[in-house]
Amino acid sequence: MKKSQTAKVFNRYKKLATELFESEKFDLSLKFYSLALKCDSSDIDSKVGALLSDYAHEDSLDALSLYDYYISSIELGEPKELVLENILQMIKQENSFFDELANSIEEFSQSIENGIEYKDFILIAKTKPNMRVALEDLMFSSKLIINNKEDMMNFIELLYEYNFKDEAMIYLENAINIFPDDYFEDKFKKFLHQ
Repeated sequence: MKKSQTAKVFNRYKKLATELFESEKFDLSLKFYSLALKCDSSDIDSKVGALLSDYAHEDSLDALSLYDYYISSIELGEPKELVLENILQMIKQENSFFDELANSIEEFSQSIENGIEYKDFILIAKTKPNMRVALEDLMFSSKLIINNKEDMMNFIELLYEYNFKDEAMIYLENAINIFPDDYFEDKFKKFLHQ
């Protein structure tokens, strides 16, 4: 193929790939950016387009934001190679963050299989929209480990406060057996009269 024909084919592929990317048709844009790179493997625009088209499978909003960053930076006169390096670094940092997040989630999942201590439940509850959601998540997904009667009573009061009265009564009945003293029996009588 002649050099002028190759340039025309390259420009057509690149233009189509860009239009497809901007239309969020990432699979097709990746194919056409790849075809453009076959014609000119040194074209930075096509490299960025292919990279972001591929990355869009993981996070399309981020890919579109990085594309906007690329276009804006080029319009401001930044060297394309430098902008490409910055984009690669941002993707690498984000992937590192998600790897750490995935590890944390896995560790948390394993701890849930073994049960969750009350103090950890309280910390997790602070990350939820409200305490009721946290209590629902706890009751349907894990075992609660309570090591002392103060934590047990706090938990029972939380259940009662957020209208899990039946569950509160069950925990209170169990608490009477686990911590045999008048404290829980008095609370039990109080809850019965409410």
